[in-house]
Amino acid sequence: MYVFDDKLSFIHVLLGFMAGVASRISAILSIMLVVGYIVYQIAEQERGESKLGDFIEFILGYIISDIALSTC
Repeated sequence: MYVFDDKLSFIHVLLGFMAGVASRISAILSIMLVVGYIVYQIAEQERGESKLGDFIEFILGYIISDIALSTC
């Protein structure tokens, strides 16, 4: 299991959530956060499966923010 495999997994979800919230404020800010996260993940020394899990956690956070903000 590579999703939620460590204590930092919730930080990935939180970063995705923040990128989703930022998309409501500024598309450029959201894109910068997403690109920054991708660059960080590429530079991180980690197995490919774990990186994929981290991306899934990030996207999950983004989806949660989208759902939360669309119902308000």
